[in-house]
Order: sequence, then structure tokens, then C-alpha cells
Amino acid sequence: LQIFLGALAFSFFAKGFSGSYMKSMSSQIERRFEISSSIVGIIDGSFEIGNLMVMVLVSYLGPRVHRPKIIAFGCLIMSVGAFLSVMPQFLMGRYNYERITVSVDNSSTSVSACSPALSEGPAVTDATETLSTVINAGCEKTTNSYLWLFVLVGNLLRGIGEAPIMPLGVSYIDDFSKEENSAFYIGLVRSSGMFGPTLGFLLGSFCAGLWVDVGAVDIDAISINPKDTRWVGAWWLGLLICGAVNFIASLPFWFLPYSLPKEGENENLKISHLSVQGDHCKTDSPAQPQLRVYSIYLSIADFLPALRKLFGNPIFVVFIFLTVLQYNFLVGIITYEPKFMEQQFNVSVAKAIFLIGVILLPITILGMFLGGFLIKKFKLHITEMAKFACSTFLVAYVLNLLYFACSCEGLQVAGLTAPYSGMKHLSSSKHIYMASCNAECSCKVDQWDPVCGDNGITYMTACFAGCKSSSGTGRNMVFHNCSCVEGRGLGLGNSSAVLGQCQRESCTKAFPYFLALQTACAFFLALGGTPTYMIMFRSVSPDLKSFAVGIETLGGRVLGGLPAPIYFGALIDETCLKWGTKSCGGSGSCRVYDTKEFR
Repeated sequence: LQIFLGALAFSFFAKGFSGSYMKSMSSQIERRFEISSSIVGIIDGSFEIGNLMVMVLVSYLGPRVHRPKIIAFGCLIMSVGAFLSVMPQFLMGRYNYERITVSVDNSSTSVSACSPALSEGPAVTDATETLSTVINAGCEKTTNSYLWLFVLVGNLLRGIGEAPIMPLGVSYIDDFSKEENSAFYIGLVRSSGMFGPTLGFLLGSFCAGLWVDVGAVDIDAISINPKDTRWVGAWWLGLLICGAVNFIASLPFWFLPYSLPKEGENENLKISHLSVQGDHCKTDSPAQPQLRVYSIYLSIADFLPALRKLFGNPIFVVFIFLTVLQYNFLVGIITYEPKFMEQQFNVSVAKAIFLIGVILLPITILGMFLGGFLIKKFKLHITEMAKFACSTFLVAYVLNLLYFACSCEGLQVAGLTAPYSGMKHLSSSKHIYMASCNAECSCKVDQWDPVCGDNGITYMTACFAGCKSSSGTGRNMVFHNCSCVEGRGLGLGNSSAVLGQCQRESCTKAFPYFLALQTACAFFLALGGTPTYMIMFRSVSPDLKSFAVGIETLGGRVLGGLPAPIYFGALIDETCLKWGTKSCGGSGSCRVYDTKEFR
């Protein structure tokens, strides 16, 4: 049993590790494939679809099949899914982020973003010609835009592989351990499994800080940093590690037996039981496979009566209802949390993922472990567990209401969320982004390569800021003589702008309060998690435990895990103010959100 507990704890770690890594990479995948949040939600939901395809069957046949071997096979499928998701990285070529072309003045090294001559067809440099040729070549390979389907199918396979681990593993522990120890063992396995998401998020943070084509391009030549909404991290690198971890997790289960002696039986009884079982195997081995098949046929025939029995149990029905609501809430938060932190509090995605892994998840582990420990310490009965869980959830939900107070100033983008300094917009709706200070610049409305003016306002490109000259290269480029930027005491037109969005200091200061609130919510929710789970175990008949776990997971996944990322993503897309543009035209991923609406 100890070996099984260790192997199961590692498989829980492996599934949590790869699952949280995929969650943490949702922003990177959105930007790499230039897709909307709702499509990211569909990719995320494909995991649940895979899970549902086999979950009920696996849970129901649970005690009648070789549980350790089924778990081993599941871990192997998860490994294949992770490796399949990496394929697009090697098929797509390098990532070209959206940036403006600038005309070069032959007499000097200065470049101008605002060029009135553009409208008459400018004399472009060789570099610009090369860039446009590359873009046209890219447009011929339109299959690139559908390569995210590899990630979707990989995620689907991960869902299929993960399905047997929870119901079969938990029921195996419950069958062969003492009743008073089973809650503690299950709590121990689940909480040790929670280290997987922590390390998954830490790996996600590390990979999000690396450039997507790490090792293949000169990092110094890249003009954007990890805080930029066009930055794409090395999302594929962690998936290779996840695949390897899942493969290792499958190995011990191939060598574990079909059943174990019940924990705490007399040692002599164990020995005699094992020897009798050994003799039985020797004599009846030819007939055993036929008996196994016959029992599986009988099992399928009993499926509907078992389902009716479960849903005739009011405690179980209430538990399912709670599970569905909590799945919606938790899956929605976990999927889009890094994006929310980035947009709301001016934090890079890599830092947001790191904080979730280092602060939120360890607190959740502590809550789950403490919940299991309190049940064992005070020998809580089912009604006491229910009261305990109810009080912790109520505290968490009251704390949740405080999120509405976590406000922060939105990003000031000229022509988008803020007026041009001292200028009125041109009347035509087609040129809503234009003002009289940049009307001669022939700026392209669909471009996004932001600069921050001396006045603290962000401009969509240096062209919209009306900048006539520049100095420096790469990330250190500074634009000068910007006609739309009114600097402090310099007057209009004499100011400069630097690459990147303006920083929002007040948001950065409000961030620790938001993090503290979220930590408190996570702790109280986790504290009630283990008691709630044990209520389900204690309220159903022993032969239906494995089936009940499967139905609970199915309900949570179908009505929570599957729809939540999709409808959360669609709602978040509604708050987008400025969409990126793909190299072949058409909208890409979102660059700026209305932070108030998003919250």
C-alpha cells in the first residue's frame, strides 16, 4: 500500500504539473497562434472533453479491472499528448511580432516614424522590402493559422490519460486501507499532488520569460520586453519536460498487483491469504480471463440501477451541485488569472505566473492538508464535516466580494482611452485614432507598436505620436520631435517618446493588497475542500465509491471545466479595445483591454 501511495502521489504530481503548466501558458499560446481568448478557452476545454470521453466508463468498471495497469496506461497517454502539443513549434518557423516600418534618412542614422511621403509611395529601404517579402511568403502558408489544432488534440489526449488516475487511485486506497486512515491518506495524496501545480507554474514563469525562439535568434535584436503584450515566451519548452515527467509517472504502476491485503489485518492472515491466492491462481488460471470478461458484462448491465441509486441520494445531489458551481468559479479564475494581473496591475505574465506558483498554490496545499488533519484529529462525523465546510466556504465567498474594491487606473492610450493632449478628434469615424497633430503622418490604424510619451500617455505607434526623428536601436530606441506629445514644460512638438507602454505606478502599489485578498480566499476554500470530499465518500454505499468519484468529476467537468474557459474567454474578448493584426490581415490576439470592464 505504501508503494502504491507513493506512486499515486507522484502521478497526482505529474498530472497537476502538466495541467498547471498548460494553464499558465494560455496567454503565450494565444499570442503565438494569434487567436482570441474564446479559442484559447476551446483549447483549454478540449482537456475536459477527453476526460469525459472515458471518465464514466473508467470509474464504473473501476474495481473490476486491473486498476494500477489502467493508471499506468493513462500516464503514458498524457505523455504522448504533451509531446504532440509541441509539434507546431517545429512546423511554424520563427515568430515575427507586429511592428511598424520606419523610413531611413540617407544623410544620417536617424529614422522617422511620421513620414508624410508615405502616402505618395515612399522610397523604402532594403530592410523594409525584405520584411514585406517575408510577410508575403508567410501568407502563402495559410495552414500555419490552424496549427493550434495540434495543441488542442494534445490537450484532448492529456484529458483521456488523466481520467483513470483520480477515481481508480482513490478507490484503491479506500478499499485496502483502514477506514480511519483513508481520509488522511487521500488528503496526503491530494495535497502532495498539489506540489505539481506549484512547480508547473514556476516552470511556466521561467519559460514565459524566455523568448519563444530561444537559441535561434539574437535576443538583443528584439525591441520588446516580457511586459509587452506582443511578447511570446518559450511555451513549447516546458511541454517537453511535462511529457517526460508523465512517462516516468507511468512506470511503477506496471509492477503493482490487482489487489492488496486489507491494511491492519493480522500478519499471519496476510501470509495465508497470499498463499491461498497464489494456489488459486495456479489452479484456475485458464478460466480466470473468462470470469473477468463475464463480470465486466454483468457490470455494464448494472450501470443504470447504480446511477439511479446515486441520484436517489439527496446528499450526493447537493454535493454535485456545489461541485459544478465551484468548478466554474475556479477554472475561470485559474485560466485567465495571469492575463488579468497583467492588464489590471501592470505585471508581466511571467511574474504573475511565478506569484501564483509561489504564494497561492502553497497556501491551497496547506488548506487541503489542514482540512484532512482536522477530520482525523477531532474524528469529525458527516454532519460536523458539513458544518465545518459550510462555514469556511461562507468566509471565502464574503471575502470574494472585496474584489470589486480592487480598482486601478486603466492604460491611457491616445485616441483609444484618452484624448490627444489639447487636441480634438477628427470628425470622421473612420479616423477615430487620428488628430490634427498626426493627420499628415499617414499612420496605419491596424498597427500596434506602442511608445510612451513624456506626458505619461501611451501612443499606438510612434507614428500616432507624430515623431519625426529617433536615436538608438533595438529596445533603447528613443523618438524625438513628437508633434502629439506635450512634455512637462516643453510645449507641444518638442517632446520625446520611448518604446513600450507607459508604466502605471499606482497599479503596481495596489497589487500586494490584491494578492493578500486572493491568498485568504484560496486558503478558506481549500480548508473546506477535503471535508466536502469526505462527505461524498461517507454518504454513498461502499460498492459505489469509485463510481461516485467519476460522476462527481464528470459533473464538474461537463458543467464547469468545459464551458467556463469558453464563456469567460468570450466575455473577456468583449472588453478588448484594440486587436492585433496578423501578418496576412485579419485580427490576431488582443493588445489592450478596458480594465474596468475586465474586472
